[in-house]
Amino acid sequence: MDRIIKLPEPQKELEFPLMKALEKRRSIRKWKDTPISKQEISNLLWAACGITKEKYGNVKCKRTAPSACNAQEIRVYVLLEKGAFLYNEENHELVEIIADDIREYTGTQKMMKSAPMGIVFVADLSRMTSPFLRSKDAKRFSAWVDTGYISQNIYLYCTAANLGTVALSLVDRDKLRELLQLKEHEKIVLTQVVGHLE
Repeated sequence: MDRIIKLPEPQKELEFPLMKALEKRRSIRKWKDTPISKQEISNLLWAACGITKEKYGNVKCKRTAPSACNAQEIRVYVLLEKGAFLYNEENHELVEIIADDIREYTGTQKMMKSAPMGIVFVADLSRMTSPFLRSKDAKRFSAWVDTGYISQNIYLYCTAANLGTVALSLVDRDKLRELLQLKEHEKIVLTQVVGHLE
């Protein structure tokens, strides 16, 4: 059975104005090697795509980031020293995929391999069942845009929480998808790294 890490409740009362976060947001490529705390992971993942309204009946839940036709196709994987995990936003928990440290595969640039936390955005195209998303191009375009929303949420949270982050497109996707045991309909879009500012 997969190991599950229940995350603490996210802290939603950060005293950092949104307009200031927009002004100060930057891509940061240097950080301390101190680990990201469980509370920081909780806050960051909720900001990324956490649940803001529970599902009811046949109506899906709502998340902090929009998605095309509310497909919610972007799955967020977290790479830590103690393993690789899938974020289950409905239960606000991490589900272990593998117990190995694979953070070095977050990006191909050497400086990225030292980041305390890696994030992998995976588009599960099988979730995109709307008639408006029938074509392969429509699915991919929408999934790529939806990833951008989530990534920007992480940027803004990191700015407000004094963390450094940068999104990466230079990724060995074949190796990473093998390590994460992804299926054919699951496509790696981008990765992102997070660390404490120096």
